[in-house]
Amino acid sequence: MSTLVKVAATGNVGGTGSRYLRSLVFQPGTTASTLDLRLDGAAGAVVMSLAGAANGPPVPWQAHSREGVGAAQPHVTLTGTGASATFEYD
Repeated sequence: MSTLVKVAATGNVGGTGSRYLRSLVFQPGTTASTLDLRLDGAAGAVVMSLAGAANGPPVPWQAHSREGVGAAQPHVTLTGTGASATFEYD
C-alpha cells in the first residue's frame, strides 16, 4: 500500500529508512523554487532537480516502473518561499 507525505522543508522523506518512490508533485512557492532529490541521505548525490516559477503550476514526476525507484534514504532540498512536495512511496 502506498503512503503519501507532504514535505514543506528540507529533510528526509517520510522519516528514516528505505523507500520505493512512486511519484511526487512539486508545488513551487511564492518565489522561484527548486527541489533537489537525493536517494542516499543528505550526503548523497543529487539524482533529480525540478524547478518552478513563482506561483507556477505543480510539477509532477512519476516512476516508470511498477515498483518505483529504490532509495536507501530519500532526502529532499527545497528552495523558495512556500515551496512543498507531496511524495507517494511504499
